[in-house]
Amino acid sequence: MVGLVATVGLVVGCQPAEKENEGAGAPSPTVAPSPTVDVAANSRQVCDASLVFVKKHYVAMADDAIAAIDKPLSAKEAGAKVRGHYTALLQDLKTAAPTAVDPQVRSALETLAAGVEKHLAGPKATEIEAPDLDPPLKALDTVCGR
Repeated sequence: MVGLVATVGLVVGCQPAEKENEGAGAPSPTVAPSPTVDVAANSRQVCDASLVFVKKHYVAMADDAIAAIDKPLSAKEAGAKVRGHYTALLQDLKTAAPTAVDPQVRSALETLAAGVEKHLAGPKATEIEAPDLDPPLKALDTVCGR
């Protein structure tokens, strides 16, 4: 539980200090990026989106753990919930990575996705604590300037 709180703190505490103009929409998936793509704007958009979905999944795991205090679940049920959150996080990372124009941002998302995939394939796939994901989470924060 301590590791989860530290990880959630890492993710939540790394929110950017100021918001960019949220009026700009995401580029159409059918339009290939042009040579004039604003890399900084794209990076900000992808980084902000990644913060939102990473936070969403970790907060959901924390909420599930807290809810289990009042209404205990079987180990199988709790494990299935954790696996579900990590699987959804993996899907979000795999969806976001190709949208990053900056190769460093794309690489950080892909590295985190590979870490989540490895975690899901390991013997502790149903456990919330995943200290092996701390380095790629920190690397994503660094690349995103958080």
